Amino acid sequence: MPRKSSRTTDFFRRVGNAVLGVGKLPSKLKRRTPKVKKKIPQIRRPEIPKMFQSFFERRHTGWPEYVMLKAQLAILSLFAAAVIYIALLHAEIFIFTSLLLALSAYLFYLTATQLKHAFKRDYSAYRSFVIMCVAIAWVFVLVFRHSPIEFSIEAPHLAFIPPLAAMGFVFVAFAVFRLKYGRNFTYGTVEEIRGKRAVVRISYDICSNVKSGLYVVESFAKIKRGDLVKISVERPMLGLRGAKVRAILGKSK
Repeated sequence: MPRKSSRTTDFFRRVGNAVLGVGKLPSKLKRRTPKVKKKIPQIRRPEIPKMFQSFFERRHTGWPEYVMLKAQLAILSLFAAAVIYIALLHAEIFIFTSLLLALSAYLFYLTATQLKHAFKRDYSAYRSFVIMCVAIAWVFVLVFRHSPIEFSIEAPHLAFIPPLAAMGFVFVAFAVFRLKYGRNFTYGTVEEIRGKRAVVRISYDICSNVKSGLYVVESFAKIKRGDLVKISVERPMLGLRGAKVRAILGKSK
């Protein structure tokens, strides 16, 4: 009896597999089975808002300059708030402290997100610049409004220590930044070639202190349209007016 029952069970199992199609598929059928392709999410390229596009297009600039402009406006707002608090409304501690904290937080957020994406090559320089500007604003607030040293007739010279220390901090900060990140060249894209001269598009460059735009420069290398090139610049001593673009040194690696 056990043998007959086992044989009967095996028979019905085989019939069931054949009818219901249970079991392994043949290798040919497996190959013919279509594979479902996973959709790769497309990352949207950041763009300038439509209301500002014509403004930046007329100046031959793009999204990186738009981001840098937002950072510069935020830095100017931070400095303006610090000056107003120090000189005019020093009694409004809560309002201006909150405003300074909000502007500082926005600058750090902008640096970690949009500035990082806009200036990948020299991101460390832009990050250090923003941190330096925020530190300068807070140093001036602490020195001129919350300094423990007060003016005294017995020792009037002590009152000059905090402002001199603040000015020294600013000078040292900019000098260190210039020595660490400053350079006498920048990068650009060749837009047009005119004999030994070329028209290059240069983006804003904080390291060489070059303003964005189109420049006509001499070329000492064999280049073609669309090449990313290295361009020499002449930096003034103080650098207030920006560096002057000189000539193409060669293709950028």
